[in-house]
Amino acid sequence: MELLCSTRRQGNTNTSPNSGAKIKRKSTGETTAQGRIDLFVADAAPRMRFNDGAVDSRGRFWGGTCNDPKVADWSPEGVLFRLDGDKSLHRVIEGATIPNGLGWNDKDDTFFWTDSPTRTIFAFDYNADTGEISNRRPFFVLDHEEAVPDGFAMDVDGCIWSALHGAGKVIRISPEGKVIGEIILPTRCVTCPTFAGSKIFVTSAVEAKPEDFPESVKHGGNLFVVDVGIQGQSKQRFKLSDK
Repeated sequence: MELLCSTRRQGNTNTSPNSGAKIKRKSTGETTAQGRIDLFVADAAPRMRFNDGAVDSRGRFWGGTCNDPKVADWSPEGVLFRLDGDKSLHRVIEGATIPNGLGWNDKDDTFFWTDSPTRTIFAFDYNADTGEISNRRPFFVLDHEEAVPDGFAMDVDGCIWSALHGAGKVIRISPEGKVIGEIILPTRCVTCPTFAGSKIFVTSAVEAKPEDFPESVKHGGNLFVVDVGIQGQSKQRFKLSDK
């Protein structure tokens, strides 16, 4: 997986390779041994990879891992990790299959996390001071046999814009968990939206079933942009402590 976020300190970047996290200096590309954090035991590492990540209001990096489908079948051995600025690593959620979109509400008291195979976006009570989550409950459950919620972005009204992989759309979900809008796209396998001002950029994957859905093939793997008339939630940066 490529670069996920930048720190505010010394021009460093936080990256997530397949089996670990590391701190790399942007100016030289150098990574020290002290900057690498291995996430899995040696026998599990080759079949695991990162899938999605985000940074919270206090500068902690959260990243979900899953099986690499090029190496192993999907299984519930994925983990949502939290990497703090002091390089301490915490296993926040275990037993995930495909951890996906994640984020926080503007009050910073609720954490949202997507577990794609369950077609569910979960909500948790969130303690911004400690990074602890509790009281897991379903926030939104997708009723669609061919699609799953993938990555998401949040706007300034507290709504989640979730990409529906297999449905060819991005839906807008209100803070009450209701669908209040949608963007229809010309390919089924949309993967993740992100905001730039009031514009949403949406990535997509190559059509997974070209023989069944030939009309989806032409635009599979393309990047789309739509002005939705509302600003996205501000992004946070990973903060590496001096300790």
